[in-house]
Amino acid sequence: MPEWIITALITLAVATIGASGVWLGAILSNRTASKVVASTAENTLIDQLQEELRTYREDAGRRATAQDIRMDRLETNSDGYRAHIYELRSHIWEGSPPPPPAWPVGLPR
Repeated sequence: MPEWIITALITLAVATIGASGVWLGAILSNRTASKVVASTAENTLIDQLQEELRTYREDAGRRATAQDIRMDRLETNSDGYRAHIYELRSHIWEGSPPPPPAWPVGLPR
């Protein structure tokens, strides 16, 4: 075989190997880039959902605290009403004449 054919075949083989390497590198780079983009989009969505969940939990905590305050106030009022009812009953059972005992201070009518 002539020397120039061998040189041409070696040059062609080197060019083919180089082109294959560039092609393979482009494919792998594209895959990695699309995974990074998908990962970034997923992380953004996860961050948004976690922020929304945090907001819902804070709102639920505020509502629970407000409800606890209302329940404490209602229980205090119920205790006051109950005490006044006992006063009125004892006033009646003792046979005391009118007027009845005074309405407790701070207790809503």
